[in-house]
Amino acid sequence: MNSAAQLLFTLNEPPAESRRGQPREHHTPNGDVPSLIKWTGSKRSQASRIASIVPAHHRYFEPFLGGGALLYHFARHGAHASDLYAPLIAFWKLVRDKPEHLADHYASQWRALQNDLPRYFYVVRMRFNEEHRPEDLNFLMRTCVNGIIRFNNEGQFNNSFHLSRRGMLPMTFRQVVLRWSERLCGVEFHACDYAEALSQARCGDFVYLDPPYCGNKQRYIGHLNVLRLYGELDSLNRRGVKWALSFDGSRGERKYKTTLPADIYKRTLELESGYSAVAKVLNGPIEQVTESLYLNY
Repeated sequence: MNSAAQLLFTLNEPPAESRRGQPREHHTPNGDVPSLIKWTGSKRSQASRIASIVPAHHRYFEPFLGGGALLYHFARHGAHASDLYAPLIAFWKLVRDKPEHLADHYASQWRALQNDLPRYFYVVRMRFNEEHRPEDLNFLMRTCVNGIIRFNNEGQFNNSFHLSRRGMLPMTFRQVVLRWSERLCGVEFHACDYAEALSQARCGDFVYLDPPYCGNKQRYIGHLNVLRLYGELDSLNRRGVKWALSFDGSRGERKYKTTLPADIYKRTLELESGYSAVAKVLNGPIEQVTESLYLNY
């Protein structure tokens, strides 16, 4: 959710009365979640603040997993983490089950990159687009421009090598992987559509949703049907499942809002999310990004 076409998309502005009196929340710029992967729309900077307002619950569900920043706070036995993108879920399973293998593989690729810049990056990118190995996805996420995960119309990873950054040092990456692996013991990972994942949620569970913004054309998930999403949220309400949804916001003076049906949520918080990574890539103005968090409790 943070390339020129990914970060924020122009949606319908909600009624002014629905925005009055909303509290404005602040957070630390870097957060306290170890940087395992760089993923478009990461919530690392917001995770602690969001976690602080999550109610007590039985099981935790995150059906648009991505970088899993909030999962770090709620990873325990029985937690459900899922994503439609199978290579990403395969990566998370490696972190949980084979952290040393993943760390060794990254170290080998990192050394190969230093010896053959930047050609090796594109060798790996071509191989990933043919074979979809999670180890290769990990390497690309750590070495592409600003960590922006971008796909073309054919679903192929198409971001370029970040010339001024040569990837996290292997020893640092190993330490991060081992921290995450210990955290993920007992977490269930599934490659599936979000509605399939949500069908398992019951009264007393909690769901955090961080879907791509409406209109997104550079994500593996394709076009998000917002009416379908609203229907799933309504279904969670009827089952007594509490949820939080990160969905729209602003960049600088520009507002990007959708009209979420007023009867399916109870309040909204505005969370600052640092500065636009897209501006860094496109040499545009440095603008503060703020995202909306919708809550049904």
